[in-house]
Order: sequence, then C-alpha cells, then structure tokens
Amino acid sequence: MGRARLEAVAWILALGAGAAVLAWRGYRAQDADSRLYAEIAVGMSREPVGRWIAPEWPPGWYRHGHFREHPVGIHVLPALLARLGYPAAQAAYAVNGLYQVLTLVLLVRLASTMVEGTEARSLAWLVQLLPIAFIYRIRANHEPAVVLSLLVALLGTEGARTRRRDVALIVVGLVGLLLVKGVLAVLGPAVCALWLLARHVTARAPAPSLRPAWIGLALALVAMGLAVVLYELAYRRVTGESFFVPYLGQQLGLAAQPRSAALLADKAYNLVWYLGRVLWFPSPWSLILLGAARSGPTLDARGRDARAGIVFVAGLTVLYVGLFSLSDRRADRYIFPVYYAVGAAGILAAQRLWPRLGALAARVDQKVPLVPVGLWVLLFVLHLLGGPLGLPIVKVWGPEA
Repeated sequence: MGRARLEAVAWILALGAGAAVLAWRGYRAQDADSRLYAEIAVGMSREPVGRWIAPEWPPGWYRHGHFREHPVGIHVLPALLARLGYPAAQAAYAVNGLYQVLTLVLLVRLASTMVEGTEARSLAWLVQLLPIAFIYRIRANHEPAVVLSLLVALLGTEGARTRRRDVALIVVGLVGLLLVKGVLAVLGPAVCALWLLARHVTARAPAPSLRPAWIGLALALVAMGLAVVLYELAYRRVTGESFFVPYLGQQLGLAAQPRSAALLADKAYNLVWYLGRVLWFPSPWSLILLGAARSGPTLDARGRDARAGIVFVAGLTVLYVGLFSLSDRRADRYIFPVYYAVGAAGILAAQRLWPRLGALAARVDQKVPLVPVGLWVLLFVLHLLGGPLGLPIVKVWGPEA
C-alpha cells in the first residue's frame, strides 16, 4: 500500500473512531455557539429537506423564529449525517472533525507548491499544536469550515495558473464560504487575489501566466452572485420572506455600532487587541516568523518560491486585522484564518532558519509517516478526557466578544 493510500485509510479510521466515541459519550461542547449550532442541526434533521434552508431558533434561546444569523451552509452536513442515523446531538461535532482533517491535508498540499515535501508535510502535525487548535479541537463553530473553504479556493487559484479544470475549485471554495459565512465571504476573493499577487511579485522568470487564474477568480465571483440570487429565491419560496435584507441589516448594523465616543482611540485599541491575538494563538511560530521576515536572504537561499508565502501571509494579516479593527465588534474568531496562515508560515520559516529542526521534521516524516493521524487521535482523546494535557491553552485575554 502506498503512503498516500495508507494515510487516507488511517484518517478515515481515525474519523470513524472519533465519531463513534463522540456518540458513545454523548459529547456536548461548553461554548454557546457550538451548542446553538448543534441544536439547529438537530432541529433541521427532523424537518423535510425542502425546509432546511430556513431553520428555526431552538427552544430556550434568546431569539425565536427563523434563524438568520448566517446562511444555512454550516448545518447541512450535520443534519444529513443525523438523517443517516448518527446521533443528531453529536453530528455537528463529528463533521467538525472532518473539516479539521481535510484542512490538514489541503494545507500540506498548498504548502507543497512552494516548499519541499518534507517541510510541507510537517504542517500536518505541527499546526495541531497551535494554541488556537486546542481551543477549537471539538466544537461546532463556523471557523474550521471557513479555513477549509479558503484552502479549497486557494488550491484552485494556484492550480488554475496551469490547469483550467482547477477553476472549479475556486468556485466550490468561494461559494462554500458564502453559504457558511455569508457577508464575510467577500474576503474570499480578496484572499485569492492576494495569493496571485504574492506569486507575481516573487516569481522567477519565466513564470506561468496568471491570466487563467484571474479569469477563474472572476468566474467564481459571478458564481457567488448567482448563489446569492438562488439562495434568496429559495428562501422566499419556503418562508415568503427575504433572507438577505434582514440579515445584512443586522450584520452591518452591529458592525457599525460604536461602543464609545472615542473613535480613534477605540480603533487603535482594536488594532492592538487583534495583533496580540496574531502573536498568541499561532505562537511560538508567530514570533519566529517575525524574525524570519527580517532574514530575506536566509529564506531565499533554498528557493524564491518560499518568499511568496511570506508575502501572502503578511497581506492576509493586514487584510483581516485592518478590516476588523475598523469594527467595534471584537472576537478572536473573526480573524481565525490568520492564525493558521501565520502558524504555518512560521513553521516553514523555522525549518529554514534552523536546519536541525528541518532535519528533525524530515526524520519524523520518514520514520513515523502516520504521526499526523496519531497526534490527532491523541489530542482528541485528551480533550475528551479533560485532563491537564487535554486543554492546556487557557485564553488569558478575557472572554471572547
């Protein structure tokens, strides 16, 4: 059995075992968002599929009626899994595990377009040790699906430079992001554009033309617009009401609502607040990346392509932190993709700054090829047990807004 097939089988077995344990223990997350989304999936699974586009608020929550906080995308797979016979209350957590595993697999594939295979494969186990990964180990939030959608779109953007068929991945990733996260999906095309710009400014001559990828991104934007229209029509058909009018009014209204009269001071505080998260949640790799950014020749000594990753991560951080600093609604989760991007870039940079670390990662990759699967299972079990190693990362910044 080849390595790729062995890893695929191991991941499938790990996910299956994890889902079985979640059902056996009757797992429920502690955070409110996860509980809410899990309960919505339970309610959807009891309704005809034709009404899934318009789920209701579960009983006992602070609102009632149609749930219009986000589009329905995040709830569809858990509801479908429950309809297939899996315990409905745990379905959202089991699907979250699938998002995590696919993220690890696709992150390695994306990184391998810029760095050597052993360096890229180290991400599959080292990013599991990021502080943010411990917090989101078993939850039902949007964020893992958001990162996965962005990775699919970025893989399509990279591949579309030379393969037209990869345009489909851009469309799937960005439309999926829209159905999961709604208005914030506008960041998806910007992220893909950043990837292409980073590729352009760091490209060696001659480089593949970026025109096919730009065309693919334009087609994905058209697909997103069409998805909005079809979603609205389907929602109106089921409920007789609009989804996007009240949804956009609520989301944009809350984002623009000031918390105090000290406008500039608040924005400056938001910026510092988010930058603190960027340093903490991907640590220690975020600190290493800061040092590596000042060592361009070191990073460039083994291939200029690696520099594209640094440029991309810098642009991504500026985009997310800059945008959300303008809003007075603060939450760690708003810039969630930045944590994984900074962490992954820092891990790769560290292996180039310190050859011994790179050699260690290569030995692990050679001697223990299934270490990502084994580590995922270990951390999953420790989280369920709730021991001192299950949740070692405490949010020292205060409660999430």
